[in-house]
Amino acid sequence: MNTENQTLNLNTIIKIIYKNKALIALITVITIVLATAFVFLNKSFKTEINLYGNDKVLTEIGENSQYSLSSFEFFSYIKNHSKTLKNLNLPENKFLKEMSTRLTTQTETGDPMVKVKFSTKSKSEGENFSKEYHILAQNYLADKKNSYLNSQLKLLDEQYKFISKNTDIRTTKDPLTDTLVSRLSYYRLLKNDSSPVIKYINSTTKPSLNKKLVLAAALFVGLFLGIFAAFVKDFSNTLDWKDIKSKK
Repeated sequence: MNTENQTLNLNTIIKIIYKNKALIALITVITIVLATAFVFLNKSFKTEINLYGNDKVLTEIGENSQYSLSSFEFFSYIKNHSKTLKNLNLPENKFLKEMSTRLTTQTETGDPMVKVKFSTKSKSEGENFSKEYHILAQNYLADKKNSYLNSQLKLLDEQYKFISKNTDIRTTKDPLTDTLVSRLSYYRLLKNDSSPVIKYINSTTKPSLNKKLVLAAALFVGLFLGIFAAFVKDFSNTLDWKDIKSKK
């Protein structure tokens, strides 16, 4: 009995779909046409920039690529130094708010790779900014590095001079003095290291929408809406509208 009902139901479904194939096809085509128009009229692009962070230096100076390059301080630095962005004429607060949604930075713990995403309505702006971004990031973090090392070297130099007046550093066995000398030497080495704090790897700028994915989704949605409309149409034909109206 159940098998017969299932067969009957399946036959009914197939019959409804076949009987309304023109309606289903029409709705599917309309959905695909609308999706195609949306895809080609959409002018948004996304730029992805891959960088390599010098974690040894960044950790030493207390900077994290993700947070440092997502800070309002860095966005202000971009506003003051960028030559490619088209929204530089915005007031400071509006510029910072807009950039916080258009420019994002991601890193993973233990991975020196830095992934930056920038959204724009201009392909040329995305391509030009991708070439400029790593220079801005490098200069910004290099300033942070130099500022930190300068302050630390000044402090360590003062401590070194003070100890030197009262102790022969060459023969002393004091662990604190050894640590001071080691730290001073290490910071001087970092200060003279010309390696970039962050390196450019590659970048791409492409439409923010995947055309093939959107059209595939449109086909699926169109078929679903078409079949749904076919069942609604078939069900409505079985209703006695005169009887329904007479009961009002």
